[in-house]
Amino acid sequence: MMLIRLLVALGLLVSLPGQQPISGSQSPAPPKLLVVVVVDQMRFDYLDQMRAHWTGGMKRLLTEGAVFERNFYPYLNTVTCAGHATIGTGSFPATHGIIMNAWWRGTRNASCTDDASVSSIAYEPGGEAVGHSAAQLLVPTMGDRLRERSPASRVVTLSMKPRSAIMLAGHNGVVTWLDDHDVWATSTAFAPAPDATIQAFITANPRERMRPSVWSRLHEPGVYAGTDDAPGEAPPPGWTTTFPHPLAGTPGTPPSVFLSLWERSPYADAFLTAMASSVVTGMKLGQGEAVDYLGISFATLDYVGHAFGPDSHEVQDTLMRLDLAMGELLTALDTHVGRGRYVLGLSADHGVAPIPEARQLAGESGGRLVTQRMAEVTNAALVQTLGPGQHVARVEYTQVYLSESAQHRVLEDPALLEPAIAAIAELPGVERVLRGAGLERERASQDPVVRAAALSHVPGRSGQIVIVPQRYYVIGSATANGTTHGTHHSYDQQVPLIFFGANVKPGRYQEPSTPADLAPTLAATVGLPLPGADGVVQQHAFTPAPDGRR
Repeated sequence: MMLIRLLVALGLLVSLPGQQPISGSQSPAPPKLLVVVVVDQMRFDYLDQMRAHWTGGMKRLLTEGAVFERNFYPYLNTVTCAGHATIGTGSFPATHGIIMNAWWRGTRNASCTDDASVSSIAYEPGGEAVGHSAAQLLVPTMGDRLRERSPASRVVTLSMKPRSAIMLAGHNGVVTWLDDHDVWATSTAFAPAPDATIQAFITANPRERMRPSVWSRLHEPGVYAGTDDAPGEAPPPGWTTTFPHPLAGTPGTPPSVFLSLWERSPYADAFLTAMASSVVTGMKLGQGEAVDYLGISFATLDYVGHAFGPDSHEVQDTLMRLDLAMGELLTALDTHVGRGRYVLGLSADHGVAPIPEARQLAGESGGRLVTQRMAEVTNAALVQTLGPGQHVARVEYTQVYLSESAQHRVLEDPALLEPAIAAIAELPGVERVLRGAGLERERASQDPVVRAAALSHVPGRSGQIVIVPQRYYVIGSATANGTTHGTHHSYDQQVPLIFFGANVKPGRYQEPSTPADLAPTLAATVGLPLPGADGVVQQHAFTPAPDGRR
């Protein structure tokens, strides 16, 4: 029933009367529930671009919340796992250790959450065998600190991506995600068995019921800016570049594609919102003596943005429906926790670049840096100094990893890297090429590019060469289309930071901030120190000011 109500609210089913929120206590006491919302791939400029269309939760956040307008990630590798770890811990990658979504581990490329020592626990048939954990995270999260202070505190995180749910939670809690088989799961790193509340919701709301559904625009086409079919769009198999988008796919689409298409539609955000609301009520979050924590990461915008680009009708429609979903979430918190009893922080893990082909068609700069080509050029240059052989083990986003033998030789004689650095620098779309060795000592550099690379650098995990793309150039495979993120440019680094709820002073704030400030600020509202965090407590957004002890 709850999921039906959410689908109604998002305009995905026929309209029905909605439940009105009840007024909660306006107590000035510290909140009993900390809520973190991450909207994957939400650029800051979406807030104002979509302002005329906000009618629900985003409108409430912008009018009743504290909005930080100068909020930027200061580091280079602006990707999902690094961003969620930064938000969850209050630290940057150089501190928390999560440099990218995946990195080279000597003999293989492994994701930030892969952990062969734990097993998957599936809520549905057909899940993975190997599980995920926060074993690669080097520092505690806010959730970990909360549980250290009081084991009675509940930590619950939800996302369609394991790396998002796990990095918001840390090493403890009820942590739920969709695995690579599109099955809801957790792992033995967090629990010995499925959680009863999560299981009840998933069992009562099988996604298969949504197979006949079609994602159509919420409004008439004239409401949307731009065109519905821009150059470079890369819809997933089963969809075209234009609306409508059937969840079962166009005629002839294999039935197995349904769940993948569902994830790439607003139906997934509606499902996650309903799941979060059921958790709040079923677990009675914020109703006990200890402070609880709820983390939610909405991933649909990221999937849609990668495929259709930030200027697409699909992204605009996803944001409009997210606004309605956020309204439902805030209503559930008001109703079941009470106004004044929770405080919410919203941010994003990264932004996104425009589609390069769209810029080129408009006569503007932009292009693609192909990882295979970067590897070939680097290896050919290294052959000149190291002799024949395969000296490049992997190019992963901005990081070039050398073979073990090549690493030893360039460590002994750094000059051996010079031809490779020069060759990469000549590639169209490359802004800078940096050596990985010694970057850890440059975290306070006055050169913003060097500092950004240093804040993403962890010795032993990062590459021996760092490639910094020019503005509007994206990194990917030779067959990539659509767009991506992962650079130091403002469209990737600038994301929202909004505080809402208990004791928040509404307004637009010009103080510089980073998403690493979210966890220390929320933690300070309940007197919880986060020792060693890189982020700061944004005290001026609250009354009374939270205790900023570190």
